[in-house]
Amino acid sequence: MDIRDSQNRLGRAQTYGRNDDEELLGGGSKGLTAVQLAARREQRKRYQFESNASDDELEDELDGNLDEISDMTKRLKALGTAMGGELDMQNQRIDRIDGKAVALDSNIFRNTERVSTFIYFMCRQLPQYLNLIA
Repeated sequence: MDIRDSQNRLGRAQTYGRNDDEELLGGGSKGLTAVQLAARREQRKRYQFESNASDDELEDELDGNLDEISDMTKRLKALGTAMGGELDMQNQRIDRIDGKAVALDSNIFRNTERVSTFIYFMCRQLPQYLNLIA
């Protein structure tokens, strides 16, 4: 049950922010509407001295690349967060197992001491019992 939950959490983190039709790496640029593209161009005009078609194409490509970098960064953050949570859960499990192992080791040591004490006394008193029987 825990393994399946872990796999589900990591799977959700891997696909965070991705559409079903996108490729694994570098896929699916966001389809911007004409209104959004026009708004971007208007914002860019403030920073451009001479505006021509090649500059606009270059700016559009840069904006698209920055959007992809942003999306990838979000996915990486989601993966890192999920992996950190997974590590915390695994560390808790390891701590529980360690506590149980220490308790078991103490019980085994105590019982070994009891058995060795019992054997020691039996070996010391065995000749006396044999004399009583004979």
